[in-house]
Amino acid sequence: MDVVLVALGGACGAVSRYFLGNIVGRSLGSVLPYGTFIINIVGCFCMGVLMTAIMERQLLPASARLLLCVGFLGGFTTFSSFGIEALSLLTSGRLCAALAYVGGSVLLGLVAAFGGVHLARLF
Repeated sequence: MDVVLVALGGACGAVSRYFLGNIVGRSLGSVLPYGTFIINIVGCFCMGVLMTAIMERQLLPASARLLLCVGFLGGFTTFSSFGIEALSLLTSGRLCAALAYVGGSVLLGLVAAFGGVHLARLF
């Protein structure tokens, strides 16, 4: 049953990533990989909220971690895409864009996870 939860969540997360990435890309353009950037920040925030709700507050059953965190957010966030896109920016000579993308993703990802944990602790 655990594998089914992870697989179901992962499939839904991957499809959600695909749709959101396309919407963001069309809306903001392709100067930077904004879709991946936004997906990773949103994913970090959601992971903070969900892990706090599940592990600390026990507001959801432990199986929700497999479905939502391991499965959905594992399929939704795009760290492998982040890596190849950052490398592409570097190898194309766009050092400032690469640094902004990597630094912004890491810093805002940490801030988003922190915010998610603290928001979840309010409830």
